[in-house]
Amino acid sequence: MAETTFLIAALATGSDPDDWTEVQDLLSAVSGDITLRALEWEYQDYSKSVILGDGTQRGLGYPKARWLFKGLRPEQRENLRDFVSDLTAEVYIRTPTNETSAGVRTWMDFSALLHWTVESELVGINYVEMVELTFTHLVPVGA
Repeated sequence: MAETTFLIAALATGSDPDDWTEVQDLLSAVSGDITLRALEWEYQDYSKSVILGDGTQRGLGYPKARWLFKGLRPEQRENLRDFVSDLTAEVYIRTPTNETSAGVRTWMDFSALLHWTVESELVGINYVEMVELTFTHLVPVGA
């Protein structure tokens, strides 16, 4: 089972999580004052679901995840932006899932498509708020 910390890496870094970057370090490298308390996340096992003719529900597509940063300094935003030069990039991530084992949240490692936020970011004097990273086409990597 994966450790319990958010990780991210460019595809060129490789699929070994030991080589990936902790998001906490990425954020604290420039200012050290905003921690992952400002990060909200979502995970969905399927891209969408459909109701079948017999009334049962079936999940379709790849899993997806979303990380929402409530407040970042501009330099922290730049550190995240480095992972995606346009609006989409291939990356590796470690993210929590909705599952638990013995009451402990289950984390998983994935290759994914990172989609940079398409909504307006709220830009203040010293902060950028509501930076949303969406990860689609999640494919588990490792054991």
